[in-house]
Amino acid sequence: MSLTWPQIVSLVIFIFTYAGIMSNRIHRTVAAIVGAAVMVVFVFPPTESLSLAFHYENWETLGLIFGMFTMVTGLRESGFFRWIGLLAVEKTKYNPIYIFFIFPFLAGFLSMFLDSITVMLFMATLSIEVGTLIGLNPIPLIIVEICAANIGGSATMVGDPPNIIIGTTLGYSFMDFVANTGPAAWVSWAITMIFFYSWYRKNLRKSKAEVKRRLEKNELKFIKPSEAIVDPWLFKVGVADLGIAVALLATHHVTGLTVAQIGVIAAGIILLFGGNPIKKTPEFLEKIDWLTLIFFGCLFIVVGGIEYTGIIEMTAQGIGQIAGNDMAVALGLILWMSALLSSVVDNVPFAATMAPLIKDLSVITGLELNPIAWSLSLGTDIGGNGTPIGASANVVGVAVAEKNKNPISWGTYCKVAYPSMFVSIAVCYAILLLRYVVL
Repeated sequence: MSLTWPQIVSLVIFIFTYAGIMSNRIHRTVAAIVGAAVMVVFVFPPTESLSLAFHYENWETLGLIFGMFTMVTGLRESGFFRWIGLLAVEKTKYNPIYIFFIFPFLAGFLSMFLDSITVMLFMATLSIEVGTLIGLNPIPLIIVEICAANIGGSATMVGDPPNIIIGTTLGYSFMDFVANTGPAAWVSWAITMIFFYSWYRKNLRKSKAEVKRRLEKNELKFIKPSEAIVDPWLFKVGVADLGIAVALLATHHVTGLTVAQIGVIAAGIILLFGGNPIKKTPEFLEKIDWLTLIFFGCLFIVVGGIEYTGIIEMTAQGIGQIAGNDMAVALGLILWMSALLSSVVDNVPFAATMAPLIKDLSVITGLELNPIAWSLSLGTDIGGNGTPIGASANVVGVAVAEKNKNPISWGTYCKVAYPSMFVSIAVCYAILLLRYVVL
């Protein structure tokens, strides 16, 4: 089937925008802004350009992300992340093997509710601090935490940006993700941790012996978790805000609140009741990740352009011809394609492109949408584990390690992360087949 001129133009703009995002030569937000502007000017009709741009904008996603970013900024400024990490270290009594399991658990658990970028920023920093103290190489720990954060993020709607996009685009609730991707994610986490422990067990045993030696010589200086809290009032407000946000998200299908409204409520609580640091509102607002928010907004317009010209529908038809009406084939195709592609490209624009595509795929093939959506979610989130650039959490974790003179090369990372990603995706595929095809 030949492409029309508008389809060719929209596809070229989309490809160049995607290439700019992947290149690392220009900031991804700049690439998205330029792509959105060109799409509005050259693809959308002049009389409808602004209305179409607003139509394809995903306001639900933007509202929720704004709220979560604001809440996370408050938690970060209060010292919450370092506190919870040091508390975990204290409870394990600096045992490297316990830390090897507890830190990735924290990364996965926190990433279910909070921005994985912030989670990895503090987990990686804490891992280097603790590793230096007890003689544990922080590089394996950071790699495992990255993988755990992405797996944990796949368990809920707010855990990872691709899930927010999938959920708001397709109309799923927070509890829909908990009930469907949640079990697969945590089974995958458990299997992945067994894999990582088998890989690193010799190093961990050496570190355990080193800790024992330092304890016997009284060389370890224990850090009290309370020392991490720099603003007690903001800490209390942030923790309360987190609890309220999670409760509202878990019940929004009952209360009728949209996820965007919940995001605004979460932001409002921090801004109104956060105390002295929040009274300096301009300084506080500057610390919110506005560039990522703008990136999302412009990205939706770029994807809207290829949806408007019918490119997404044509792609869905092509995938539908391969899958036919076989759910097992469709699940495997979406899951593995998403995982492999998300391991080498940013999974956020990929999810933004695929969410409307699988909606069309469901209509074309007659297959139920829900299982396909869960396979897309698991594939994009966990597939990002494969390489250092597969997800935002990876980039942040590797950057923190490099900044602290613990560089993680592509070879070091991929040698263990790519096999673990394959194991995780295989586990997820088995669970999806069992749940939605066999039973």
